[in-house]
Amino acid sequence: MFARHVDDAAAVDAAARGWCADDPYSADRPLHRGEQPKTWLLPQGRPEFFGPFAAEYEAAWNRAKETIARSGVRVQQVDVSLLQEAAALLYEGPLVAERWSALAGFIEAHPGSTFPVTETILRSGAQAEHTAAALFRAQHRLAEIRRAVRSWLRQAVLVLPTCGGTWTREQVGSDPIGTNSKMGLYTNHCNLLDLSALAVPAGQAGPELPFGVTLFGLPEEEANLTEAARFLLRQQDTIRVAVCGLHMRGMPLEPQMTGLDAVFAEEAQTAPVYRLYKLATEPPKPGLVRTPLGGAPIAVELWDMPMESFGRFTASIPAPLGIGRVELADGRSVPGFVCEAYAAEGALDITVSGGWRNAMAEV
Repeated sequence: MFARHVDDAAAVDAAARGWCADDPYSADRPLHRGEQPKTWLLPQGRPEFFGPFAAEYEAAWNRAKETIARSGVRVQQVDVSLLQEAAALLYEGPLVAERWSALAGFIEAHPGSTFPVTETILRSGAQAEHTAAALFRAQHRLAEIRRAVRSWLRQAVLVLPTCGGTWTREQVGSDPIGTNSKMGLYTNHCNLLDLSALAVPAGQAGPELPFGVTLFGLPEEEANLTEAARFLLRQQDTIRVAVCGLHMRGMPLEPQMTGLDAVFAEEAQTAPVYRLYKLATEPPKPGLVRTPLGGAPIAVELWDMPMESFGRFTASIPAPLGIGRVELADGRSVPGFVCEAYAAEGALDITVSGGWRNAMAEV
């Protein structure tokens, strides 16, 4: 089921859950009281990312991992290559013959009526190498993988990217099967291994580019996924803040950011509507002033700060500095350091440096 909130999904699940007399594969799995998983599992090494936004997806995944790590839960790494082996059987092995057995009659009776890519995949189930013996070998291997994965997942939750990337329409058109297969890289194993899963948002990979993670668990512990999802979403309740001076990485006030559990997200530039000044304070601080004319892009850093820390942070900022809306070069608008215009009078204009870090390097 798809819903805007975890609680809504749980409510629909409660209504839909239960044994179906018309389905010979149906199973009655009562939902027990959920509890927080004792261990959060993450994949060993660097997951595969793909498509034109691979770097952005990887950065978003790294931020999601950092969110989990700083939450204080017990984290363990596992080798997920077994999951990918299982996933490959969905389209590349004899299991696809099940689809052909269900739809072959329609395809043969209505030539050309099926979407060509779909028909190509379905007809692959009729290949000569997909023998009964091959099917049993695949089922036996799946049983081995299922047993190994169950040993990881007892009282645990596995976290993977929901998708490792996305594609342009042109890329899908030129390789529809390959691109579709990649989209399921981190999910195709789920049904074959009889797992439960819950996908939740995990921030943005970029402008209009949402990112998410999927939580996997054992079906008899499915209620734990709801508790884990609620917990993770609370950890993501952050505000992205732009800093342009002493609070940047490696600068004297960086400990104020990390002390409030803020996490560096990305480097960025403002829209070309600002001027930067070196204020006559001790120590010297930058003043970012919006101007109607003669502005330039200024380098900033974006940090994700817990909402509960944001109020304390803003209250600690002395005049003439404060927190306002900072317009970024890519069109985003985020809270960030700004300076009252009167403070620029008599201050050194360092706009030409392009940012505080460059200006300090030139001193």
